[in-house]
Amino acid sequence: MHSSDSAILESQKPETHVSSLRRYGWQIVGVLAVCGATALGVAVLLAHDRPLPMDTAVYAWLSAHVISPSLTPAVIVFTQMSSVATLIGLTVVILGAACALRRWRIGVAVAVNLAVEATLNEIFKRIVARPRPPLDHRLIAEQGFSFPSGHAMASTAFYGFLIYLVYRYWRRAVKWVAIVLLALIPPIVMATRVYLGVHYASDVLAGCLYSIAYLTLLSIPIMELTLLPADSGDR
Repeated sequence: MHSSDSAILESQKPETHVSSLRRYGWQIVGVLAVCGATALGVAVLLAHDRPLPMDTAVYAWLSAHVISPSLTPAVIVFTQMSSVATLIGLTVVILGAACALRRWRIGVAVAVNLAVEATLNEIFKRIVARPRPPLDHRLIAEQGFSFPSGHAMASTAFYGFLIYLVYRYWRRAVKWVAIVLLALIPPIVMATRVYLGVHYASDVLAGCLYSIAYLTLLSIPIMELTLLPADSGDR
C-alpha cells in the first residue's frame, strides 16, 4: 500500500508543476520583467548619461541600414499610434462605446490603466533623469527625460490591456486577428522611437518591460478584483 501511494504521488507531481505554472505563470513573467527593467535602469545610472553598448550598436545599425529620408515620414506617422493625443482619443472612444453597451466598467478600467501607467512613467523618468540622445540624432523634437520611453510604456500598457480584454470577452472569429494586430503595435512604436533618435534602445526596452510588469502584477489583477465584470459576454 505504501509503495502504491508513493507511485500515485509521484505521478501527480508533473501535473502539480503544470498547474502551478499555469496559475502563476504571468506573475513569474512580471517579476522577470521588473528585474530586467531595473537592471537596465541601474546600468543607465552607472553609465553617467553615456549610451550603453547596446544603444550604440542598435543606432549604428539603424543608421547604416534603415534610416532614410524617404522612410522617415512613414515612421513619424507610425510613432503617433502611441502619442498622448492618440491614446487619450482612443480611451474616450472606448469609454463611450462601453457606456453605450452598458459595460461602462470596462471603459473605466481602460482609462484607469492608462492614467496609472502615465504616472509611473513620470516617476521613473524623474528617478533616473537620463538625457535624451544627442540633437544630431533626433529627427523630431521631444522634451523631457529619456528613460524609460513614455511611448514604449504607454503602447505596451494600453494595447496590452486591450489584448487582455479581447482575449477575455470576445468570442467572435476575428478575436485572434485583433490580438495579433494589437500585439504588433508596441514593437513598431518602440522601433520608431529609436529610429527617430529621441530614445535609446535601452529606453524602449525598459519601457516595455516595466509595462509588462505593471500589467501582470498590478493593473490586470486589481482590475479583475474591482472594475472588470466576471461574465465573458459576446461583445
